[in-house]
This record gives sequence, structure tokens and C-alpha cells, in this order.
Amino acid sequence: MLHRSWLYISLFSVFVIIILLSRIRRQSTLIIASDEQHFIAVLNRILIPRWPGSSGHTRVREFLVKQLNQLGFTVFQDAITDPFPLTNVLGISNPLAERFLLLSCHYDTKYLESGEFFVSATDAGVSCALLLNMAKKLTALPDIDLLKRRDIGLVLAFFDGHDSAEGINDATYPLFGSQNFVDNKILPLESINVVITLNMIGAPNHIYMSKYERTYILHEMMANIEQKLRQSGQLIKCPQLFYKLKSHDTDMYDDHYPFLNASVPVMHVVPHTYPDVWLQDDDNIQNLHWPSVHNVNAILTRFIYEYIQGYDDSL
Repeated sequence: MLHRSWLYISLFSVFVIIILLSRIRRQSTLIIASDEQHFIAVLNRILIPRWPGSSGHTRVREFLVKQLNQLGFTVFQDAITDPFPLTNVLGISNPLAERFLLLSCHYDTKYLESGEFFVSATDAGVSCALLLNMAKKLTALPDIDLLKRRDIGLVLAFFDGHDSAEGINDATYPLFGSQNFVDNKILPLESINVVITLNMIGAPNHIYMSKYERTYILHEMMANIEQKLRQSGQLIKCPQLFYKLKSHDTDMYDDHYPFLNASVPVMHVVPHTYPDVWLQDDDNIQNLHWPSVHNVNAILTRFIYEYIQGYDDSL
């Protein structure tokens, strides 16, 4: 019976995605202004050594909480004690919403014995800053009324314990935070339309392909948005990022996996390969490819805006 229940939830989620996109209202010509100053300020606060158990980890967690509160989100700190003290930081636009779009990344870094200056920009400092910057821009737009919507809510999940804890340096990715979210149903899983996980953003010469057939239609929507923004001059000169290509048999192990295993639709916004500076001190703000960062930010923001603006509460 449990398997059948998950099958019904899975089929309903796919139905919601397909019907939602078929009923997107007339697309707004609104230009969403970038806020580079805010993005850089946020990124600088995040890009410090922040492995679980470090003072930097605590400072970044407290910063995320403060930022989400300032944006008007309802903030939850999901504390985990087993096997290590960890804390997920969750911001919800309206906890009373009937359905949710969940965006996630992890805010911790891997512990490296030689990593006194390891700040892990692409993995996943940039993703954290993108989510906060995107939320700031969207909460300022009156036509989507993000903080008061009862039909669809936005969840920003900053997961902890993605890499390692308590000074452990190994090759594992335990995903303690996201697995705890799923196991304890911090939100009812059946209320989540889709989980979109971001990671490894900010290196040059990267492309993004669809990782899952169930959410290919959303990936295609993101690729269309990139082309629309390019044609209207809203992107910086940079090679194309999102391709309508399917790479459904390869994916990086990330915080969407616990949701995937629980039959929740997932979308992984991750490049086709790891950055050259991955797990090195050189993965820092100086080595980011800023045109790529700017364009992913603009594309993601527009994608979330159109998803929420076009959401039909009669589905």
C-alpha cells in the first residue's frame, strides 16, 4: 500500500508540472533588475571556511537566518544531533501555502586538512548567494505577492552536513541534512511540487543539461528563458549555458537524492562536469567566471518568477 501511495503522489506531481506549464498566463514583459551589490555582499559573507563544527560554519548559519528574516520569510532551524550537531536553515515564504516549490543548496564545506583558506565558492557558496539574491528581487515584485500566496509557497532550504562533519576528511557525501528533512517530513513531501537543487555554479565553459525525464519540461523552460533574455539584451556576453539536451543516466550525488528516492520530482541545476578548482583553495571569489554567475542568476530568477506568476491554484 505504501508503494502504491507513493506512485499516486508521483503521478500527481508530474500532472501538476505538465498542466502548470500548459497554463502559464501571458508572459509578463517586466524586466527584473539585477542587484549585483547585494549579491556580492552576500557572497563575501558566505565565502569563509565553514565546515561543520567551525566558527565560520556558525557565522554563516546565523547570517542565513538573519537574511531570511529580513526578507520576510518564516525561518526554521532544523537541528540534527545524530550523528553530529548540524542545522538545516529553512526559509518559507508562507508556511500556510497549499503547495511548495523547494529550492535547495548546502551551506557547509568539506573539511580539508590543508584548507585554511578553502572557501568553496562553486561548491556551493555561489548557490547560497543566488538563492538569497533571487528571493530579495522577487519579494520586491508586487504582481506575484510572494509572501502572501496561499496557493504556492517558496521554500529556500540551506542544508547542512552535505560533505563531512567534526573534522572528518574522507570521500563520502553523507547528505545528513537533506536526508533528515525527508525522513522527518519537515514539510509533507506530497505538498512539494518539485525540488530544485543548485551546485557547482560559477566556473567557465560549463553547460547545463537535463538530468531527469520527469522534469525535462522545466529544464526546457529554463533554456527558453535563457534565449529570451539573450534576445532582449538582459544577459552578459557569455557562451550558452542551458541546452535542451538530456543526460538522464549521469548525475552528481547531491542533496536532491533523498527526495528522488522518496519519489518527489527533482531538478538538478548543475554543470556537466566538476569545476577545475573543485576541493582546492583556488575555488574562491577571484576565480569565479562572473558572466556565467550573472547569467545563471538572471535565468534562475526569471524562471522562478514565471513559475510562481503562472501558477494556477485550480490545478
